[in-house]
Amino acid sequence: MTANWHAILWPNKSTNSHYYLTSFFDEFLVNNCLICNSVEVNQVFRKAEFTYFRCHSCGMLLVDLQLAPAEVFSHYSKAYYEAEASRTDGRRGYPSYRNARDTLEASFVEKLAVVRRHVPSGRLLDAGAAYGLFLSTAASHFEGIGIDVSEYAASVARDEFGMNVQARDIERTGLPDDHFDAIVLWDIIEHLIHPIDALREMHRVLKPGGWIFISTDDAAHWLPRLLGSQWWALAAPLHLCHFSKRGMTVAFQRARLELKEFAKDPRRYSVSDIIKHFGVSYQSSFLANIGTSMEQNALGRWVFHVTRPEQFIAIGRKPGELIEGPVDHSRP
Repeated sequence: MTANWHAILWPNKSTNSHYYLTSFFDEFLVNNCLICNSVEVNQVFRKAEFTYFRCHSCGMLLVDLQLAPAEVFSHYSKAYYEAEASRTDGRRGYPSYRNARDTLEASFVEKLAVVRRHVPSGRLLDAGAAYGLFLSTAASHFEGIGIDVSEYAASVARDEFGMNVQARDIERTGLPDDHFDAIVLWDIIEHLIHPIDALREMHRVLKPGGWIFISTDDAAHWLPRLLGSQWWALAAPLHLCHFSKRGMTVAFQRARLELKEFAKDPRRYSVSDIIKHFGVSYQSSFLANIGTSMEQNALGRWVFHVTRPEQFIAIGRKPGELIEGPVDHSRP
């Protein structure tokens, strides 16, 4: 008896979904593109138990999905944010989100400057806020709230950092219509099962004329193509889809958002953070332990600016004139 995998994984989705899976000798195959619906999708490589497919129309890199949404969400526990630096079992996450606070906030200062070139102040939604560090960085200019699928991260944001972060699904936020002047998704969209649905929800809660900022990696860039299955951004089942600029353009169109530009993604890293990152990414306890040991010396704490060539920020807006008015503090 053949299982109806579509009904199991997406019980509330139509069978005409733009992304569907079929069972063939217990293998899952991507039949058409999650973003542009093209059937020009071919398997390019496998990594661990996951198969990756390339859309030759828009350049998206897709992952065969074998987990239900609840299982995907379960990965974002304390272990994801505060992982063992020496972890070599293939699971991914932050060696320590707390310990990376200084470098994360330094990156967020630069990202905030990108946001404020378009939206100087107002109501801000951080979708995928984790511990609320970007909200803290932006607090002098924006009245911000955050959402995150992780109950753990949301509780840390509230209890330890004093930020208003709520545990909510990005596809069904329950937030008011036409409410935010700006929305940011920093390194979030690649984690989503249904990114188009999420962008449509962002369109709903964004004010007419409001702005949206999305950072991610460009899977169609020459560097990921050269690295193939060794590209460090591959982290299924955490990263489920890898965007291209063409794919992002199509996604904005389908969500009725106007894409205005692709900007460089400014980031700051410490030497120890980079070494630990590669240790976890490539399952090397040697590198991970070196990175951890360097946290307490000047070289390891040295923070520098990096603009990686395959990363970008997609900047767009919701059509219409920005609605001006006093902030209503009674609303979330």
